[in-house]
Amino acid sequence: PAGFTIVELLIGLVVVGTILSLGFSGYDGLREAQALRSATWEVRAQLSFARRAAVTRRETIRFRQTGDQLVLEASDGSALTSIALSGVDRLPVDSIQLRPATFRFNARGQAAPGSVYLFKGDRSVRIVCNFLGRLRVEPVRRIG
Repeated sequence: PAGFTIVELLIGLVVVGTILSLGFSGYDGLREAQALRSATWEVRAQLSFARRAAVTRRETIRFRQTGDQLVLEASDGSALTSIALSGVDRLPVDSIQLRPATFRFNARGQAAPGSVYLFKGDRSVRIVCNFLGRLRVEPVRRIG
């Protein structure tokens, strides 16, 4: 006789379901990694803009977190631009840390060394700024 028994069909469905569930769990990790990558480049672009603005305007530009935003401020306190940390157009990360709490770029584009940490799920990235104002991105390994 041609055809499948109900037991064979159920076993086939279980196998297909298992394969699909493994695929979807991998997709979540991929989506999380892409969100962190996107956030990293957005913050890095803002830090680069802060450095260029400091040189162009010949004044100190600050990059800091105020409430639910990352803000670039001119020396007179006016906001040049900001990145939302909450709401619809927010940065796609779970949390963020700035060390020190405020980055300052002087008129020569130099900065006090510091790092911006971005966290998304079990992944994290550090954007490092050296004293010349140059930026590099490093993955952060969690212990434990």
